[in-house]
Amino acid sequence: MANSVIGQILSIGPTLSLVSKSGSPFSKRSLVISLRRFDPNTGEPVNDYENTPELSFMGDRCRELDQFSVGQNVEVFFDLSGRKYVDQSGVEKIINDIRPYKIEAYGRGSAHTTPQPQLNPVQTPQYPQTQMPNQGYVEPF
Repeated sequence: MANSVIGQILSIGPTLSLVSKSGSPFSKRSLVISLRRFDPNTGEPVNDYENTPELSFMGDRCRELDQFSVGQNVEVFFDLSGRKYVDQSGVEKIINDIRPYKIEAYGRGSAHTTPQPQLNPVQTPQYPQTQMPNQGYVEPF
């Protein structure tokens, strides 16, 4: 099942070069989007609070953010996973991980919108005009 969110870009961070605990290098780049929802009938905001998640693109996915800018509406596709761990006090907890793997422009003029089919005009056959003999046509009153 594909997970996705649609929102407006609030910020795009620089690409960071980091090193994991095991010593292997990796790249990370953050994207913050606004997920404010609107009533489809009135256009008014549904929620009064900010819903601004930060998504971290990793590795080669960092370059995908170069084609987007602040203020642009996007759809971000992601995987959601969670894993259990035991903290220092012995309490079992869960870490959630959201890993975006694809981003697309959303809305007017984007590749996401369905293109309208191009209709070919139907050619009407042209027949020569013929004169019909008057067969006693009477105009109505």
